[in-house]
Amino acid sequence: MIIREQGDQLLLIRQTDHAFLAGFFAKEWGNEEFPRPEPFESFCLAVAEHDNGWSEWEVRPTLDAKTRQPHTFMSIPTEEHIALYQKGIERLVKADHYAALLVSMHCTGLYDRARATIPGYSAKYVKSTETTLVADFVQRLRLQQLRLKVDLRAAEATKNWVVEGALKANFERLEALDRLSLHLCLNPQEDCTIDAVPQDTLGNEVDLDLRSEGDNVLTMAPYPFKREALEVSILARRIPKRIYVDELDFEKTLAQAQYFGIKFTVRARKTNVFSRVANL
Repeated sequence: MIIREQGDQLLLIRQTDHAFLAGFFAKEWGNEEFPRPEPFESFCLAVAEHDNGWSEWEVRPTLDAKTRQPHTFMSIPTEEHIALYQKGIERLVKADHYAALLVSMHCTGLYDRARATIPGYSAKYVKSTETTLVADFVQRLRLQQLRLKVDLRAAEATKNWVVEGALKANFERLEALDRLSLHLCLNPQEDCTIDAVPQDTLGNEVDLDLRSEGDNVLTMAPYPFKREALEVSILARRIPKRIYVDELDFEKTLAQAQYFGIKFTVRARKTNVFSRVANL
C-alpha cells in the first residue's frame, strides 16, 4: 500500500492500482523516437501485473506493531514481502512465461542494495538477521529466470525474446514505468528525473525529465508515448492519521473509507533532447 500524509489524514493507494496505472502507460509506449516494446502484449501484462501478489494482502492490510500505523509497501516485513511477490510471480508463470521473467527480474532488483536509494526499493529495510533469507530468495529467483529463459529459447516463436539487449531494454522500461507511476502516487507536485530509460534495444538511453505544472499536471521530455497528452486516474482512500488500537480498529476504519479518483495529466514538453548513445 502506498501512503501519503496529508495533514491529519493518510491518503492510501493500493499497490495493485499503482501497477494498473503503470500498465496503462505501458500500453501507450511507442512513437517515432521510442519503438514499441516487443513482445508488446507480454510486456504490457508484466507491467500491469508486476505487483499482483499484493492483492490478497490488500484485502486485509496490517499495522506496523511499533508505530501502530498502517504498513506501507516499503515497511511491510521482509518475510511477508517475499511471500507475496513469490505468489504473484507464480501466477504469471502459469499465464505468460515472458511476463513472469520480467517480473521475476523486477523482484530481484527490489533487493539490490546498490539501488536502495530509489523510492520503493526494499533492500534498505532488510535487517541484518534477514540477510540469509533474502539471499536464498534472490537465488531462487535467478534460478527461476534461467529456467524461464530456457523455455522461451526452446520455442521458435519466442527464442528472440530473450536476446540480451532486447530483454534488458524491456526490463528497464518496466522499471521506468514503475517509477513513473510511483511518482504520480507519491510526489506529483514535485519535479523528478527517471534516468537511464532505453530509447531502443541497441543500448541508447535517455533521462525522462518530469516537471509539475500544478493541479496534477506534469510535462515530460523526451516523451515515449504515442499520444501527446494522457489523462489518467487512480483510486484512493483517506483515513485519519492516528494511532490505531489494533488490527480490528484499523480494519473498521478502512472499511468505512470511501474510494475516490485522483486525476493526472501527463503531456509532452517540447525541448532539446540529449541522449546517451551506446558505445560512445
